[in-house]
Parts: sequence; C-alpha cells; structure tokens
Amino acid sequence: MGKHIVAVLVALLFTVSAQAQIKIGFMNPAEVLAQIEEVQIIEQEIQKLVETRDADLLARTTQLQQDFATYEEGKTVLSEQARAEKEQEFLDRNEALEQDRETYLNEIRQKRAQMMTPIIERMDTAIKVTAEEMGLDLVLNQMTSYGDAIIFFSKEERLNITSLVLAKLQAQ
Repeated sequence: MGKHIVAVLVALLFTVSAQAQIKIGFMNPAEVLAQIEEVQIIEQEIQKLVETRDADLLARTTQLQQDFATYEEGKTVLSEQARAEKEQEFLDRNEALEQDRETYLNEIRQKRAQMMTPIIERMDTAIKVTAEEMGLDLVLNQMTSYGDAIIFFSKEERLNITSLVLAKLQAQ
C-alpha cells in the first residue's frame, strides 16, 4: 500500500515538474499530535474507558472459566443431553464475550475518532495556512497512516513545517 502511494507521488512529481517548478514541504503529524495537551487528555480518557471495559470483560471471562472448571469436575454425573446443553451454554457465553469485546473495541475507536476530529481539523487548517504562507504547492506526510516512514529527501530543513504547524495549534 505504502509503495503504491510513493509511486503515485513520484509519478505526480515528475509530471508536474515538467510543467512548472513546484514547492514541496513536509511534516510529521504524529510529532505534532504527541505534543498537544488536548491529545494527551483524550488518551487518558480513552485509557480510563479501556480499563473499565477490560475489568468488566476480565470479570466475565474469569466467571466463565470458573463455571467451566466446575462443570469439568462434575460432568461425569450429567446425562449426555445435559452435558451437550451445558457445553452449548459455555459456547454461547464465550461467543457473547467475543462479540462484546468487538463491540467495545469499535466503541473505543469511534470515541477516539470523535474526540480527535476537532484536533485533526485544526491541524489540517494549520497545515493549509502554513503552506499558503510559505508558498508550498504540496505538503507530504513523513509517515503513512499505518506509521510506516515514507522515504524522501529534502536538502532544505526549512521545508519541514512540523514545528510551524505545532506553533499555530498551540497558539489557538
């Protein structure tokens, strides 16, 4: 995926550079986000939510394991039908736990996205303003959305607008 993005960017750069000289800046959004106090507060809130949900799931999982251990000890006295029903009950409870876990992970992702959206929008605005002030035609991200570094070279550190974007966000 990252290779395709880089290939498209390179093709775009060669196409555009044949027409006119473009000015490209770059930045590291992860570095900016790591230094914004609001992001740290959001991460703390998300962490509390995760801990609460994890405690609930852990309690339910522990109870399921204890119930299963009790069942294993006494299953020899149960009829075949009673064993099958009990085992189906354990399978159903385990499946419900897995579904609840998936639901909770989705809720956490949605909550994080909802809380981060205003910050991301402000960062996007700061990037646009900085790019306009510097006369940049394009701003590259140093990382992919998966955290992989994009390999590129800039002989001019002044084209790294990370600190300028961070300053604009902190001034708001």
